Amino acid sequence: MPVNAAKKSLWLWSLIVPLACSGCAAVTGDDEEQESEPQGSSADELRSPVSCTERGATGYKSGAPYAMSVITVGGKATAKPTAHAFLKMQQAADAAGVTLSINSGFRSQAEQQYLYKCYQTGSCNSGNLAARPGYSNHQNGRALDLATGDWTWVANNAARFGFRRTVPSERWHYEFFGSDPGGPCAGGAGTPPAPADPSAPGNHDAPAPAPTPANTGGASGGGCFSPTMNESMDAGACVQSSADDVFYQCHDGLWYRGVSGGNGPYGTCTSTHAH
Repeated sequence: MPVNAAKKSLWLWSLIVPLACSGCAAVTGDDEEQESEPQGSSADELRSPVSCTERGATGYKSGAPYAMSVITVGGKATAKPTAHAFLKMQQAADAAGVTLSINSGFRSQAEQQYLYKCYQTGSCNSGNLAARPGYSNHQNGRALDLATGDWTWVANNAARFGFRRTVPSERWHYEFFGSDPGGPCAGGAGTPPAPADPSAPGNHDAPAPAPTPANTGGASGGGCFSPTMNESMDAGACVQSSADDVFYQCHDGLWYRGVSGGNGPYGTCTSTHAH
């Protein structure tokens, strides 16, 4: 084919293909989403800060709303059972020399509406595929998009902590199926409703274990309230949580892991308290 004829043919196809797919962006399954892969976490994200202060949220299951509550891990909101399970997995990853953090957790209806609009218009979020508001699996408190430097470790170990990869095309997307394993924010709300999945690890229909006193962030003045000690602790204090036996250091209202030899991630422990 002559060069000019080939260029003309390519030009015609460039006009035809967009017209043929002009309505493609308006169709999506309830739970189909496509997101950019999170970047590997840094050393600073190995031990995510935890705020146990609960806030009310509206979860969604197949478009139907229900009341739930969320806490914050590494600046990301998620249901408490999911947070506790993640922290245990993060601790195991840390021991194996693997970085692991949360890139995305619970999404409000407003956040999902924004992403869905971006998908429909292509004007933001790279036009990534997004589920209809009320149908995203990020709106049930179970779903996490993880960031790590070792996906093989995550794939081989996630099930031990009740997590299951539920979107085959996204190696970073995991959902928690199980009861609250306990942790620094033990007690309060249990696992939020989610579609039954008998094949998933753990038994998400089982009752949550009895609440155990543990550390909770949120005290004023830079200190942190510790249910383990049943009092507010000063900034810099290190307390061993009765829920998971891990020492945490108080800093600016939040509890941080990484205490060793009387030193925490924010310097020498101003006081040390074993339960």
